[in-house]
Amino acid sequence: MVSGAQKHVLITFGRSFLTLNLARLLAAAGHRVSTCDSMGITVSRFSNAVSAFHRVSSPKFEPLQYCRDVADIVEREGIDMVIPIHEETDILSMMRGLFPESCDLFLSPFEIEDMLHNKFSFQVCLDERGFQTLKYAKVASPDDAAALDFTTPFAVKRTYSRGSQKVYKAYPGDDLGYLEFDPDNPWIAQEWLEGDRYCTYSVCREGEVFAHATYPVSYAIDGSSCLTFEQVDHQPILDWVQRFAKSVNFTGHMGLDFIDHPERGLYTIECNPRGTSGIMMFTREDRVDRAFFGENTEIIHPPMGRVRMIGIGMALYGWRKKSLPGNSFRRFWKDFRAASDVIYDPLDRKPAAMLIPAYGGILAQGVKYRVGLAEAFMHDHEWDGHKI
Repeated sequence: MVSGAQKHVLITFGRSFLTLNLARLLAAAGHRVSTCDSMGITVSRFSNAVSAFHRVSSPKFEPLQYCRDVADIVEREGIDMVIPIHEETDILSMMRGLFPESCDLFLSPFEIEDMLHNKFSFQVCLDERGFQTLKYAKVASPDDAAALDFTTPFAVKRTYSRGSQKVYKAYPGDDLGYLEFDPDNPWIAQEWLEGDRYCTYSVCREGEVFAHATYPVSYAIDGSSCLTFEQVDHQPILDWVQRFAKSVNFTGHMGLDFIDHPERGLYTIECNPRGTSGIMMFTREDRVDRAFFGENTEIIHPPMGRVRMIGIGMALYGWRKKSLPGNSFRRFWKDFRAASDVIYDPLDRKPAAMLIPAYGGILAQGVKYRVGLAEAFMHDHEWDGHKI
């Protein structure tokens, strides 16, 4: 691809607010954008930033057909780059041989994607590369659970999981008999540490960071899935991300969860080697499209002090006590009014108008798969380590 030339980009997971915002950023820079999804009604489908929408199979339930569907779109539409957003990233990375060499898949080889997605192997990766880690252990059986030797509280979560799923806080000596075991998706026990919490989003190519956002955890669903985003300057985190991306020669977008402890320093809890909410913090003027093609010479950051929110998420969850320590309705209402919504855009009004039918489809997914609203949003695009 010629540097600076207009590209035709296909973004997956069209229902996502990340996809919508990235489509707006790429289209504003002059690129042609198409999206795809296994659902027929998605917010990005109705955006004036999107030139075409394609219905595809479910990557979770029909992974081989999904990859063939995406590869067919690439061939038929002359796609220059595919940017996967959610955990279909892992599945596409397994099947990259289906795609022509002329198409740039914005991801790393499967071995790297899987290593970073798996919460246990990610911690092993950090150990091997000299990054400090919290105490951790794999829990693949009742015997492993009984053998845990933590002396302080610890978290227990699936090695393949995401923010919508349960994280258990356990204490030394607790009975973990409630855990169910899946040979493809065991548990990780990880030391529980309090401290300042941050999330990051980075666009990387061949181990170099081309765009980066850092935002503290503020309003969040059950303390994990962020609802508001504000760019802050945290140089040690940026230095950490640059060092790590280079150590694994990473290509793709990457989100990381950090705890900054006042005495022990910086720890990384987990990695999401795919799109995360940080992409919604950039503006059209930032020209973050250059980062995806590796065309900028200085790291692109979102504007300092700009606060964005997932408006519908804030309306549903942000006012609740557990969404923010010390939360009150008065504080919530003040912060709600001060933030800009990631869906509503005066230059692109239709996606906001289509929220109700789009969420109707997600509710139908929840009923179909018997999961809650937050999990239904991504359920058929998840990958939990099961062999294909």
